[in-house]
Amino acid sequence: YAPVSKLTNSRFLEWYFLAANVKYEAKLKRSALFKVDCMLCNAHDVHRDVIRYKEQRRTSEFDDSSFLSNFGMAINEYSKRENIMTYCGGVNMAWRRMYNGTLFTEEGIWFSGRLVAGSAFQVIVIFALPIVVSILMPVVLEQIRNGWTQDSEQPVDEESMDDTTAKTQIAVGIGTAFAFLVAVGSTYLYLPSVVATTMKFRRGVLPSLRSEDLLHRYRFALDQTTLVLGGMFWGLMISSLVVGILAGGFAYLLMWETTQRFILGVVGNLFGLCVILVVKIFVMQVIRFTHYAAFYRKKPLSANVISICLECYSIGISIWFMMVRAIKIVIISALYLGRTDTPLFASGVGIFGPLEIDNWPTVTRKEILIHEAHRHPYIETLGYLYMMQLRYRDGFANRANSAWRLVFVLALMPWLHKYRDITRPEHFGTSKKNRSEGFASLEMQMQEDVVMDLISIGEPSPTNTGPGSNRLMRQSMVSARWQTSMDTTRSSSIVQSNNAEVLGDKARIANLKREIARLQSELTSLEEADEH
Repeated sequence: YAPVSKLTNSRFLEWYFLAANVKYEAKLKRSALFKVDCMLCNAHDVHRDVIRYKEQRRTSEFDDSSFLSNFGMAINEYSKRENIMTYCGGVNMAWRRMYNGTLFTEEGIWFSGRLVAGSAFQVIVIFALPIVVSILMPVVLEQIRNGWTQDSEQPVDEESMDDTTAKTQIAVGIGTAFAFLVAVGSTYLYLPSVVATTMKFRRGVLPSLRSEDLLHRYRFALDQTTLVLGGMFWGLMISSLVVGILAGGFAYLLMWETTQRFILGVVGNLFGLCVILVVKIFVMQVIRFTHYAAFYRKKPLSANVISICLECYSIGISIWFMMVRAIKIVIISALYLGRTDTPLFASGVGIFGPLEIDNWPTVTRKEILIHEAHRHPYIETLGYLYMMQLRYRDGFANRANSAWRLVFVLALMPWLHKYRDITRPEHFGTSKKNRSEGFASLEMQMQEDVVMDLISIGEPSPTNTGPGSNRLMRQSMVSARWQTSMDTTRSSSIVQSNNAEVLGDKARIANLKREIARLQSELTSLEEADEH
Protein backbone atom coordinates (compact mmCIF):
# COMPACT_ATOMS: atom_id res chain seq x y z
CA TYR A 1 0.00 0.00 0.00
CA ALA A 2 1.03 3.61 -0.49
CA PRO A 3 2.90 5.31 2.36
CA VAL A 4 1.03 7.71 4.58
CA SER A 5 3.09 10.64 3.31
CA LYS A 6 1.98 10.00 -0.26
CA LEU A 7 -1.65 9.82 0.79
CA THR A 8 -1.46 13.06 2.77
CA ASN A 9 0.35 14.85 -0.10
CA SER A 10 -1.90 13.47 -2.82
CA ARG A 11 -3.19 16.21 -5.09
CA PHE A 12 -6.15 14.07 -6.07
CA LEU A 13 -7.31 13.66 -2.48
CA GLU A 14 -6.69 17.34 -1.86
CA TRP A 15 -8.81 18.26 -4.86
CA TYR A 16 -11.51 15.70 -4.01
CA PHE A 17 -12.03 16.74 -0.41
CA LEU A 18 -11.05 20.41 -0.50
CA ALA A 19 -12.54 21.50 -3.81
CA ALA A 20 -15.83 19.71 -3.33
CA ASN A 21 -16.93 19.89 0.29
CA VAL A 22 -14.87 22.62 1.94
CA LYS A 23 -15.46 25.12 -0.86
CA TYR A 24 -19.14 24.33 -0.73
CA GLU A 25 -19.13 25.10 3.01
CA ALA A 26 -17.26 28.34 2.34
CA LYS A 27 -19.94 29.38 -0.17
CA LEU A 28 -22.63 28.84 2.46
CA LYS A 29 -20.78 31.10 4.90
CA ARG A 30 -20.45 33.72 2.17
CA SER A 31 -24.18 33.52 1.58
CA ALA A 32 -24.84 34.17 5.28
CA LEU A 33 -22.64 37.29 5.14
CA PHE A 34 -24.41 38.36 1.95
CA LYS A 35 -27.85 38.03 3.55
CA VAL A 36 -26.85 39.96 6.67
CA ASP A 37 -25.32 42.66 4.47
CA CYS A 38 -28.56 42.88 2.48
CA MET A 39 -30.56 43.33 5.69
CA LEU A 40 -28.27 46.14 6.84
CA CYS A 41 -28.38 47.84 3.43
CA ASN A 42 -32.18 47.66 3.33
CA ALA A 43 -32.42 49.08 6.86
CA HIS A 44 -30.01 51.87 5.89
CA ASP A 45 -32.15 52.67 2.85
CA VAL A 46 -35.25 52.89 5.03
CA HIS A 47 -33.61 55.34 7.46
CA ARG A 48 -32.11 57.30 4.59
CA ASP A 49 -35.60 57.87 3.22
CA VAL A 50 -36.66 59.07 6.67
CA ILE A 51 -33.73 61.51 6.80
CA ARG A 52 -34.58 62.81 3.33
CA TYR A 53 -38.15 63.34 4.40
CA LYS A 54 -37.01 65.35 7.41
CA GLU A 55 -34.67 67.40 5.25
CA GLN A 56 -37.54 68.21 2.93
CA ARG A 57 -39.50 69.46 5.92
CA ARG A 58 -36.41 71.48 6.96
CA THR A 59 -36.50 70.37 10.57
CA SER A 60 -33.12 70.45 12.30
CA GLU A 61 -34.18 70.14 15.93
CA PHE A 62 -33.43 66.88 17.72
CA ASP A 63 -35.32 65.97 20.87
CA ASP A 64 -37.14 63.00 22.32
CA SER A 65 -40.17 63.49 20.11
CA SER A 66 -38.07 63.66 16.96
CA PHE A 67 -36.11 60.62 18.07
CA LEU A 68 -39.29 58.63 18.63
CA SER A 69 -40.73 59.91 15.37
CA ASN A 70 -37.70 58.48 13.61
CA PHE A 71 -38.69 55.04 14.83
CA GLY A 72 -42.31 55.55 13.85
CA MET A 73 -41.39 56.88 10.44
CA ALA A 74 -38.95 54.02 9.93
CA ILE A 75 -41.67 51.49 10.71
CA ASN A 76 -44.04 53.35 8.41
CA GLU A 77 -41.45 53.41 5.63
CA TYR A 78 -40.79 49.71 6.17
CA SER A 79 -44.51 48.96 5.85
CA LYS A 80 -44.48 50.68 2.47
CA ARG A 81 -41.77 48.29 1.31
CA GLU A 82 -43.59 45.13 2.35
CA ASN A 83 -45.00 44.64 -1.14
CA ILE A 84 -41.59 45.00 -2.81
CA MET A 85 -40.56 41.57 -4.02
CA THR A 86 -37.42 40.13 -5.53
CA TYR A 87 -37.71 38.18 -8.75
CA CYS A 88 -36.26 34.77 -8.00
CA GLY A 89 -36.53 33.61 -11.59
CA GLY A 90 -37.51 30.33 -13.11
CA VAL A 91 -35.81 27.30 -14.58
CA ASN A 92 -33.32 29.11 -16.79
CA MET A 93 -32.31 31.54 -14.06
CA ALA A 94 -31.81 28.67 -11.61
CA TRP A 95 -29.40 26.93 -13.98
CA ARG A 96 -27.70 30.23 -14.76
CA ARG A 97 -27.17 30.95 -11.07
CA MET A 98 -25.87 27.43 -10.56
CA TYR A 99 -23.36 28.03 -13.33
CA ASN A 100 -22.08 31.40 -12.06
CA GLY A 101 -22.22 30.27 -8.41
CA THR A 102 -24.54 32.98 -7.06
CA LEU A 103 -27.12 30.36 -6.12
CA PHE A 104 -24.65 29.11 -3.51
CA THR A 105 -22.84 32.31 -2.50
CA GLU A 106 -25.98 34.48 -2.23
CA GLU A 107 -28.91 32.16 -1.56
CA GLY A 108 -26.99 29.42 0.24
CA ILE A 109 -28.80 26.53 -1.46
CA TRP A 110 -27.40 23.13 -0.52
CA PHE A 111 -27.85 20.14 -2.82
CA SER A 112 -27.54 16.90 -0.93
CA GLY A 113 -25.52 13.98 -2.21
CA ARG A 114 -28.70 12.09 -3.04
CA LEU A 115 -29.94 14.85 -5.34
CA VAL A 116 -26.57 15.18 -7.08
CA ALA A 117 -26.24 11.42 -7.56
CA GLY A 118 -29.85 11.16 -8.71
CA SER A 119 -29.30 13.90 -11.29
CA ALA A 120 -26.20 12.06 -12.53
CA PHE A 121 -28.25 8.86 -12.94
CA GLN A 122 -30.92 10.82 -14.81
CA VAL A 123 -28.30 12.09 -17.26
CA ILE A 124 -27.17 8.49 -17.76
CA VAL A 125 -30.78 7.51 -18.55
CA ILE A 126 -31.01 10.30 -21.14
CA PHE A 127 -28.02 9.05 -23.11
CA ALA A 128 -28.57 5.35 -22.50
CA LEU A 129 -32.21 5.29 -23.64
CA PRO A 130 -31.70 5.88 -27.40
CA ILE A 131 -28.55 3.72 -27.42
CA VAL A 132 -30.33 0.75 -25.84
CA VAL A 133 -33.32 1.11 -28.15
CA SER A 134 -31.11 1.29 -31.26
CA ILE A 135 -29.26 -1.86 -30.17
CA LEU A 136 -32.27 -3.91 -29.11
CA MET A 137 -34.72 -2.96 -31.88
CA PRO A 138 -33.02 -4.95 -34.72
CA VAL A 139 -32.70 -7.98 -32.45
CA VAL A 140 -36.36 -7.83 -31.40
CA LEU A 141 -37.58 -7.37 -34.98
CA GLU A 142 -35.49 -10.31 -36.14
CA GLN A 143 -36.92 -12.49 -33.39
CA ILE A 144 -40.47 -11.47 -34.35
CA ARG A 145 -39.79 -12.24 -38.02
CA ASN A 146 -38.38 -15.68 -37.13
CA GLY A 147 -41.35 -16.40 -34.90
CA TRP A 148 -43.84 -15.57 -37.65
CA THR A 149 -41.95 -17.82 -40.08
CA GLN A 150 -41.86 -20.79 -37.70
CA ASP A 151 -45.48 -20.53 -36.49
CA SER A 152 -47.05 -20.04 -39.89
CA GLU A 153 -47.81 -23.24 -41.85
CA GLN A 154 -48.34 -21.30 -45.07
CA PRO A 155 -45.64 -19.25 -46.82
CA VAL A 156 -45.28 -15.77 -45.35
CA ASP A 157 -45.76 -12.75 -47.56
CA GLU A 158 -42.38 -11.02 -47.50
CA GLU A 159 -43.83 -7.72 -48.69
CA SER A 160 -46.42 -7.68 -45.93
CA MET A 161 -43.79 -8.60 -43.37
CA ASP A 162 -41.46 -5.85 -44.58
CA ASP A 163 -44.32 -3.34 -44.41
CA THR A 164 -45.15 -4.38 -40.84
CA THR A 165 -41.48 -4.17 -39.87
CA ALA A 166 -41.18 -0.67 -41.35
CA LYS A 167 -44.30 0.51 -39.49
CA THR A 168 -42.95 -0.98 -36.26
CA GLN A 169 -39.63 0.78 -36.74
CA ILE A 170 -41.41 4.11 -37.34
CA ALA A 171 -43.59 3.64 -34.25
CA VAL A 172 -40.59 2.69 -32.10
CA GLY A 173 -38.65 5.69 -33.41
CA ILE A 174 -41.51 8.05 -32.56
CA GLY A 175 -41.85 6.51 -29.10
CA THR A 176 -38.10 6.76 -28.51
CA ALA A 177 -38.09 10.42 -29.53
CA PHE A 178 -40.92 11.25 -27.12
CA ALA A 179 -39.27 9.23 -24.32
CA PHE A 180 -35.99 11.07 -24.91
CA LEU A 181 -37.74 14.48 -24.75
CA VAL A 182 -39.53 13.52 -21.53
CA ALA A 183 -36.27 12.35 -19.96
CA VAL A 184 -34.49 15.57 -20.94
CA GLY A 185 -37.37 17.75 -19.73
CA SER A 186 -37.73 15.99 -16.37
CA THR A 187 -33.99 16.12 -15.71
CA TYR A 188 -33.83 19.76 -16.73
CA LEU A 189 -36.68 20.69 -14.38
CA TYR A 190 -35.80 18.60 -11.31
CA LEU A 191 -33.07 20.64 -9.62
CA PRO A 192 -34.73 24.02 -10.37
CA SER A 193 -37.91 22.60 -8.83
CA VAL A 194 -35.94 21.67 -5.70
CA VAL A 195 -34.54 25.22 -5.61
CA ALA A 196 -38.03 26.68 -5.97
CA THR A 197 -39.37 24.47 -3.17
CA THR A 198 -36.50 25.53 -0.89
CA MET A 199 -37.16 29.20 -1.62
CA LYS A 200 -40.87 28.71 -0.93
CA PHE A 201 -40.08 27.21 2.46
CA ARG A 202 -37.77 30.11 3.29
CA ARG A 203 -40.19 32.81 2.13
CA GLY A 204 -43.21 31.27 3.85
CA VAL A 205 -45.09 30.38 0.67
CA LEU A 206 -45.02 26.79 1.92
CA PRO A 207 -45.79 26.82 5.66
CA SER A 208 -43.15 25.11 7.75
CA LEU A 209 -42.64 25.89 11.43
CA ARG A 210 -46.25 26.79 12.24
CA SER A 211 -47.96 24.22 10.03
CA GLU A 212 -49.53 20.92 10.91
CA ASP A 213 -47.68 19.27 8.03
CA LEU A 214 -44.35 19.94 9.73
CA LEU A 215 -45.48 18.28 12.95
CA HIS A 216 -47.28 15.27 11.49
CA ARG A 217 -45.78 14.71 8.03
CA TYR A 218 -42.38 16.33 7.51
CA ARG A 219 -40.80 15.47 10.89
CA PHE A 220 -42.04 11.87 10.86
CA ALA A 221 -40.34 8.86 9.19
CA LEU A 222 -37.26 10.72 8.00
CA ASP A 223 -35.73 7.42 6.91
CA GLN A 224 -37.95 7.70 3.83
CA THR A 225 -35.44 10.16 2.37
CA THR A 226 -33.32 7.14 1.38
CA LEU A 227 -35.93 6.51 -1.34
CA VAL A 228 -35.09 9.74 -3.17
CA LEU A 229 -32.17 8.35 -5.18
CA GLY A 230 -34.05 5.28 -6.41
CA GLY A 231 -37.17 7.32 -7.08
CA MET A 232 -35.26 9.78 -9.26
CA PHE A 233 -33.72 7.01 -11.36
CA TRP A 234 -36.61 4.58 -11.75
CA GLY A 235 -39.23 7.33 -11.86
CA LEU A 236 -37.54 8.92 -14.85
CA MET A 237 -37.04 5.53 -16.49
CA ILE A 238 -40.67 4.43 -16.09
CA SER A 239 -42.05 7.85 -17.04
CA SER A 240 -40.02 7.87 -20.25
CA LEU A 241 -41.07 4.31 -21.11
CA VAL A 242 -44.76 4.99 -20.48
CA VAL A 243 -44.73 8.14 -22.61
CA GLY A 244 -42.77 6.32 -25.33
CA ILE A 245 -45.24 3.41 -25.33
CA LEU A 246 -48.23 5.78 -25.52
CA ALA A 247 -46.74 7.82 -28.37
CA GLY A 248 -45.41 4.81 -30.28
CA GLY A 249 -48.60 2.81 -29.73
CA PHE A 250 -50.74 5.66 -31.03
CA ALA A 251 -48.50 6.01 -34.09
CA TYR A 252 -48.67 2.25 -34.78
CA LEU A 253 -52.48 2.18 -34.40
CA LEU A 254 -52.68 5.10 -36.78
CA MET A 255 -50.64 3.21 -39.43
CA TRP A 256 -52.13 -0.29 -38.91
CA GLU A 257 -54.88 -1.06 -41.43
CA THR A 258 -57.14 -2.76 -38.87
CA THR A 259 -57.36 0.25 -36.53
CA GLN A 260 -56.49 3.02 -38.96
CA ARG A 261 -60.09 3.82 -39.86
CA PHE A 262 -61.23 4.00 -36.23
CA ILE A 263 -58.29 6.15 -35.10
CA LEU A 264 -58.74 8.53 -38.04
CA GLY A 265 -62.42 8.84 -37.14
CA VAL A 266 -61.58 9.74 -33.54
CA VAL A 267 -58.94 12.23 -34.65
CA GLY A 268 -61.38 13.76 -37.15
CA ASN A 269 -64.06 14.15 -34.48
CA LEU A 270 -61.58 15.79 -32.13
CA PHE A 271 -60.46 18.14 -34.90
CA GLY A 272 -64.07 19.03 -35.61
CA LEU A 273 -64.60 19.62 -31.89
CA CYS A 274 -61.69 22.06 -31.90
CA VAL A 275 -63.21 23.96 -34.81
CA ILE A 276 -66.56 24.14 -32.99
CA LEU A 277 -64.85 25.38 -29.83
CA VAL A 278 -63.01 28.12 -31.72
CA VAL A 279 -66.27 29.33 -33.31
CA LYS A 280 -68.02 29.12 -29.93
CA ILE A 281 -65.33 31.24 -28.29
CA PHE A 282 -65.81 34.08 -30.77
CA VAL A 283 -69.62 33.91 -30.56
CA MET A 284 -69.64 33.77 -26.77
CA GLN A 285 -67.30 36.75 -26.50
CA VAL A 286 -69.86 38.84 -28.37
CA ILE A 287 -72.74 37.51 -26.26
CA ARG A 288 -70.89 38.11 -22.98
CA PHE A 289 -70.17 41.74 -23.78
CA THR A 290 -73.72 42.43 -24.95
CA HIS A 291 -75.79 40.40 -22.45
CA TYR A 292 -73.77 40.27 -19.21
CA ALA A 293 -72.10 42.68 -16.82
CA ALA A 294 -70.03 40.68 -14.34
CA PHE A 295 -72.56 38.61 -12.34
CA TYR A 296 -75.60 40.41 -13.75
CA ARG A 297 -77.60 40.09 -16.97
CA LYS A 298 -78.27 43.14 -19.09
CA LYS A 299 -80.92 41.36 -21.15
CA PRO A 300 -82.52 38.68 -18.96
CA LEU A 301 -84.89 37.20 -21.59
CA SER A 302 -82.36 36.67 -24.35
CA ALA A 303 -79.73 35.60 -21.79
CA ASN A 304 -82.06 32.87 -20.49
CA VAL A 305 -82.75 31.63 -24.02
CA ILE A 306 -79.02 31.51 -24.76
CA SER A 307 -78.39 29.59 -21.51
CA ILE A 308 -80.99 26.95 -22.48
CA CYS A 309 -79.37 26.56 -25.91
CA LEU A 310 -75.94 26.19 -24.37
CA GLU A 311 -77.19 23.54 -21.95
CA CYS A 312 -78.67 21.53 -24.83
CA TYR A 313 -75.39 21.94 -26.72
CA SER A 314 -73.32 20.79 -23.71
CA ILE A 315 -75.41 17.62 -23.25
CA GLY A 316 -74.45 16.41 -26.71
CA ILE A 317 -70.86 17.60 -26.74
CA SER A 318 -69.77 16.79 -23.15
CA ILE A 319 -68.89 13.19 -24.02
CA TRP A 320 -66.02 14.50 -26.14
CA PHE A 321 -65.01 16.89 -23.38
CA MET A 322 -64.77 13.97 -20.95
CA MET A 323 -62.76 11.97 -23.48
CA VAL A 324 -60.33 14.87 -23.91
CA ARG A 325 -60.13 15.26 -20.14
CA ALA A 326 -59.31 11.56 -19.73
CA ILE A 327 -56.56 11.82 -22.36
CA LYS A 328 -55.09 14.88 -20.67
CA ILE A 329 -55.11 13.22 -17.23
CA VAL A 330 -53.40 10.10 -18.62
CA ILE A 331 -50.72 12.18 -20.36
CA ILE A 332 -50.12 14.37 -17.30
CA SER A 333 -49.89 11.31 -15.06
CA ALA A 334 -47.34 9.74 -17.40
CA LEU A 335 -45.28 12.93 -17.47
CA TYR A 336 -45.32 13.32 -13.69
CA LEU A 337 -44.30 9.74 -12.90
CA GLY A 338 -40.69 10.86 -12.80
CA ARG A 339 -41.36 14.22 -11.14
CA THR A 340 -41.13 13.03 -7.55
CA ASP A 341 -40.34 16.61 -6.52
CA THR A 342 -43.72 18.08 -7.54
CA PRO A 343 -47.15 17.13 -6.15
CA LEU A 344 -49.50 15.73 -8.75
CA PHE A 345 -52.63 16.24 -6.63
CA ALA A 346 -53.89 19.49 -5.20
CA SER A 347 -53.30 20.29 -1.54
CA GLY A 348 -55.37 17.96 0.64
CA VAL A 349 -56.32 15.62 -2.23
CA GLY A 350 -55.33 12.00 -1.81
CA ILE A 351 -54.73 12.28 1.94
CA PHE A 352 -56.81 10.08 4.23
CA GLY A 353 -55.61 10.71 7.75
CA PRO A 354 -52.08 9.35 8.09
CA LEU A 355 -52.36 7.65 4.67
CA GLU A 356 -51.11 9.63 1.70
CA ILE A 357 -51.63 8.14 -1.74
CA ASP A 358 -48.78 10.01 -3.45
CA ASN A 359 -46.17 10.66 -0.75
CA TRP A 360 -43.16 11.12 -3.04
CA PRO A 361 -43.32 14.95 -2.99
CA THR A 362 -43.46 14.76 0.81
CA VAL A 363 -40.36 12.55 0.80
CA THR A 364 -38.51 15.07 -1.37
CA ARG A 365 -39.57 17.91 0.93
CA LYS A 366 -38.28 15.95 3.90
CA GLU A 367 -34.92 15.71 2.14
CA ILE A 368 -34.94 19.49 1.61
CA LEU A 369 -35.93 20.29 5.20
CA ILE A 370 -33.32 17.94 6.67
CA HIS A 371 -30.54 19.86 4.97
CA GLU A 372 -32.20 23.21 5.62
CA ALA A 373 -32.14 22.37 9.33
CA HIS A 374 -28.36 21.86 9.09
CA ARG A 375 -27.21 24.01 6.16
CA HIS A 376 -29.35 27.12 6.22
CA PRO A 377 -27.05 30.18 6.11
CA TYR A 378 -28.51 31.65 9.30
CA ILE A 379 -28.20 28.32 11.12
CA GLU A 380 -24.59 28.12 9.94
CA THR A 381 -23.96 31.57 11.42
CA LEU A 382 -25.76 30.72 14.65
CA GLY A 383 -23.76 27.50 14.98
CA TYR A 384 -20.56 29.49 14.40
CA LEU A 385 -21.51 31.84 17.25
CA TYR A 386 -22.22 28.91 19.56
CA MET A 387 -18.88 27.30 18.75
CA MET A 388 -17.06 30.60 19.39
CA GLN A 389 -18.83 30.89 22.72
CA LEU A 390 -17.76 27.38 23.68
CA ARG A 391 -14.19 28.08 22.55
CA TYR A 392 -13.62 31.47 24.20
CA ARG A 393 -16.18 31.26 27.03
CA ASP A 394 -16.51 34.69 28.69
CA GLY A 395 -14.29 36.36 26.12
CA PHE A 396 -16.94 36.13 23.41
CA ALA A 397 -20.57 37.29 23.33
CA ASN A 398 -20.65 38.69 26.87
CA ARG A 399 -23.38 40.92 28.24
CA ALA A 400 -21.80 44.06 26.87
CA ASN A 401 -21.89 42.55 23.39
CA SER A 402 -25.49 41.54 23.97
CA ALA A 403 -26.41 45.07 25.04
CA TRP A 404 -24.73 46.54 21.95
CA ARG A 405 -26.53 44.01 19.77
CA LEU A 406 -29.90 45.03 21.24
CA VAL A 407 -29.18 48.74 20.79
CA PHE A 408 -27.89 48.22 17.25
CA VAL A 409 -30.72 45.97 16.09
CA LEU A 410 -33.59 47.88 17.71
CA ALA A 411 -32.23 51.23 16.56
CA LEU A 412 -31.54 50.16 13.00
CA MET A 413 -34.46 47.77 12.57
CA PRO A 414 -37.24 48.64 15.04
CA TRP A 415 -39.77 46.63 13.05
CA LEU A 416 -38.17 43.42 14.32
CA HIS A 417 -39.68 44.11 17.75
CA LYS A 418 -43.10 44.51 16.14
CA TYR A 419 -42.59 41.33 14.16
CA ARG A 420 -41.74 39.42 17.34
CA ASP A 421 -45.01 40.58 18.91
CA ILE A 422 -46.98 39.62 15.81
CA THR A 423 -45.46 36.16 15.57
CA ARG A 424 -46.32 35.42 19.21
CA PRO A 425 -50.01 36.30 19.49
CA GLU A 426 -51.97 35.88 22.71
CA HIS A 427 -54.16 32.81 22.78
CA PHE A 428 -57.12 32.75 25.13
CA GLY A 429 -59.29 29.63 25.21
CA THR A 430 -62.92 29.25 26.15
CA SER A 431 -62.52 26.86 29.07
CA LYS A 432 -61.09 27.65 32.51
CA LYS A 433 -58.01 25.57 31.84
CA ASN A 434 -57.31 27.27 28.52
CA ARG A 435 -57.83 30.72 30.06
CA SER A 436 -55.41 29.98 32.89
CA GLU A 437 -52.86 28.62 30.41
CA GLY A 438 -53.25 31.73 28.24
CA PHE A 439 -52.72 33.98 31.25
CA ALA A 440 -49.64 32.00 32.30
CA SER A 441 -48.14 32.26 28.79
CA LEU A 442 -48.80 36.01 28.72
CA GLU A 443 -47.18 36.38 32.14
CA MET A 444 -44.09 34.48 31.00
CA GLN A 445 -43.88 36.59 27.84
CA MET A 446 -44.13 39.85 29.80
CA GLN A 447 -41.53 38.69 32.28
CA GLU A 448 -39.15 37.59 29.55
CA ASP A 449 -39.48 40.77 27.50
CA VAL A 450 -39.07 43.24 30.35
CA VAL A 451 -36.56 41.45 32.56
CA MET A 452 -34.28 40.54 29.64
CA ASP A 453 -34.33 44.14 28.42
CA LEU A 454 -33.31 45.29 31.91
CA ILE A 455 -30.71 42.66 32.73
CA SER A 456 -29.06 42.43 29.28
CA ILE A 457 -27.69 45.99 29.62
CA GLY A 458 -24.74 44.68 31.61
CA GLU A 459 -23.38 44.15 35.09
CA PRO A 460 -21.52 46.94 36.96
CA SER A 461 -17.78 46.60 37.28
CA PRO A 462 -16.16 46.86 40.76
CA THR A 463 -14.54 50.22 39.87
CA ASN A 464 -17.68 51.79 38.41
CA THR A 465 -18.79 54.69 40.66
CA GLY A 466 -20.23 57.06 38.07
CA PRO A 467 -23.76 57.63 36.82
CA GLY A 468 -23.79 54.13 35.36
CA SER A 469 -23.77 52.61 38.85
CA ASN A 470 -26.82 54.69 39.85
CA ARG A 471 -28.48 53.57 36.67
CA LEU A 472 -27.78 49.92 37.50
CA MET A 473 -29.14 50.48 41.01
CA ARG A 474 -32.32 51.90 39.53
CA GLN A 475 -32.49 48.88 37.22
CA SER A 476 -32.18 46.51 40.16
CA MET A 477 -34.90 48.46 42.00
CA VAL A 478 -37.19 48.27 38.99
CA SER A 479 -36.40 44.57 38.64
CA ALA A 480 -37.29 44.03 42.29
CA ARG A 481 -40.52 45.99 41.87
CA TRP A 482 -41.21 43.97 38.73
CA GLN A 483 -40.67 40.68 40.57
CA THR A 484 -42.91 41.84 43.43
CA SER A 485 -45.60 42.92 40.99
CA MET A 486 -45.39 39.61 39.20
CA ASP A 487 -45.77 37.74 42.49
CA THR A 488 -48.81 39.86 43.27
CA THR A 489 -50.15 39.28 39.80
CA ARG A 490 -49.58 35.55 40.14
CA SER A 491 -51.44 35.43 43.46
CA SER A 492 -54.23 37.56 42.05
CA SER A 493 -54.42 35.22 39.06
CA ILE A 494 -55.08 32.33 41.47
CA VAL A 495 -57.93 34.28 43.04
CA GLN A 496 -59.24 35.18 39.59
CA SER A 497 -59.14 31.55 38.50
CA ASN A 498 -61.25 30.63 41.55
CA ASN A 499 -63.74 33.41 40.81
CA ALA A 500 -63.67 33.17 37.01
CA GLU A 501 -67.47 33.08 36.79
CA VAL A 502 -67.70 36.42 38.63
CA LEU A 503 -65.01 38.44 36.92
CA GLY A 504 -65.34 37.20 33.35
CA ASP A 505 -62.98 37.57 30.42
CA LYS A 506 -63.41 41.33 29.99
CA ALA A 507 -62.38 42.14 33.55
CA ARG A 508 -59.33 39.89 33.32
CA ILE A 509 -58.20 41.48 30.06
CA ALA A 510 -58.68 44.95 31.58
CA ASN A 511 -56.48 43.99 34.54
CA LEU A 512 -53.79 42.77 32.17
CA LYS A 513 -53.92 46.00 30.18
CA ARG A 514 -53.55 48.09 33.35
CA GLU A 515 -50.60 45.99 34.47
CA ILE A 516 -48.89 46.35 31.10
CA ALA A 517 -49.49 50.13 31.12
CA ARG A 518 -47.97 50.43 34.58
CA LEU A 519 -44.88 48.50 33.54
CA GLN A 520 -44.48 50.60 30.42
CA SER A 521 -44.69 53.79 32.49
CA GLU A 522 -41.92 52.53 34.79
CA LEU A 523 -39.71 51.73 31.82
CA THR A 524 -40.38 55.18 30.33
CA SER A 525 -39.41 56.88 33.57
CA LEU A 526 -36.23 54.82 33.71
CA GLU A 527 -35.27 55.84 30.16
CA GLU A 528 -35.95 59.52 30.90
CA ALA A 529 -33.77 59.35 34.02
CA ASP A 530 -30.94 57.78 31.99
CA GLU A 531 -31.12 60.54 29.39
CA HIS A 532 -30.93 63.29 32.06
